[in-house]
Amino acid sequence: KNIDPSRGFGYYYDVCNTEIMLTRLSVKNGRIVLPDGMSYRLLVLPDRPVVPLNVARKIQELVAAGATVIGPKPQRTPGLTGYPKSEEELKTIADKVWGTETANPIFQHAYGKGQIINGMTIRKVLEKRAIPTDFAFQSKTENVLLDFIHRHTDDSEIYFVINKKGIGLKADCSFRVSGRQPELWNPVSGEQRDLPQFKTGNGVTSMPLEFEPYGAMFVIFRKAEGKRQKAEGQKAEEPNSGAPNFQILTQKQEIAGPWLVQFDLKWFYPTTGLSGDQAKGLMVFDKLEDWNKRPEPAVKNFSGKAVYRKVFDLSTQGRSGKAEGSYTEPPEHLFLDLGSVKETARVRLNGKDLGVLWCTPYRVEITGIAKPGENTLEIEAVNLWPNRLIGDKNLPVTERRTHKNMFVGWLNNEQLPSGLLGPVTIKSVQKINPN
Repeated sequence: KNIDPSRGFGYYYDVCNTEIMLTRLSVKNGRIVLPDGMSYRLLVLPDRPVVPLNVARKIQELVAAGATVIGPKPQRTPGLTGYPKSEEELKTIADKVWGTETANPIFQHAYGKGQIINGMTIRKVLEKRAIPTDFAFQSKTENVLLDFIHRHTDDSEIYFVINKKGIGLKADCSFRVSGRQPELWNPVSGEQRDLPQFKTGNGVTSMPLEFEPYGAMFVIFRKAEGKRQKAEGQKAEEPNSGAPNFQILTQKQEIAGPWLVQFDLKWFYPTTGLSGDQAKGLMVFDKLEDWNKRPEPAVKNFSGKAVYRKVFDLSTQGRSGKAEGSYTEPPEHLFLDLGSVKETARVRLNGKDLGVLWCTPYRVEITGIAKPGENTLEIEAVNLWPNRLIGDKNLPVTERRTHKNMFVGWLNNEQLPSGLLGPVTIKSVQKINPN
């Protein structure tokens, strides 16, 4: 959605067409409402003096019922239907609703229970009514852009906040909610948890949030602010405890090469110059690298699934820095971080399927699955189709396995980055001492 300069960032809005306006808008307690529960403080008209007669009648109805409308006084109707009586009726409505003293371009006019405002920016109107922005943020990262959607239910305030840039960032975010405990709902994993660090004041709740590149989250306000029971049998915790809103991860070890990589034979061709296991799609990568940087055409032009396999030893270095035969108490929370993946990866560790990773962070928890000593890791990486299409385009027709009815000249013979790029690391949660 565009950011109207007269409104600025931080106030949410929806666009309404003529049909919705005529058939679904009404007024309740001074707010413009829809039958499905949505409500709005203001109705903002297009900045032009041409208004259909049926729309002018509807505006008169809404303002009389208590709506606040921002917009210029109508001067004429479009078309010639009903002319000249249509123009006469429009002038009568306009004089009643907008008033007749309009020499000053900035004016307010009361009509019925509502009000017409002209010549004042949307933001100025909201500020004069002491209505803070619905959402605001500050970040030390340059050229960032967060956007949001806000929805309201009978018992909850629901915000969906998205990072529209391909860089991770930290931001101090504020929401026009007070007296409620903020929760984070992760739209990818389904995780739901309280955000312990927040502060409230002047009808606003503020908190530090962290976003992955193009990442998004739901911030939900549904529970009353106050003591929160951490777990059964444990003592309640006050808001704003020393616990951070997001875990701090530190690298425990890197899982380096060599890696055994098995490519899907159906799409692994041509195999000219390869022999033995390599001709069967089984390659050894001394280090993780982009498939299209490899010298083998079958790898360079591959599109599909390749399975990376690695047996590694998990360090048993305890948090105290002393070598131990088992985890410290309480046990470490461990994560497997794949670094960069183009495009998706399915992870299996010690025979357990940990699911598909398809967006940043390409990270999965392995607490209780990884074990001290030897571990078996299997990662299925899948890339996109252009590499194979480019490769087939440069092969004789009889050797191609893809058939298309689309023009692929736009590919420009430039393969896309593909495969598990890494680095693959094991990270642990840094223990925070609030004291």
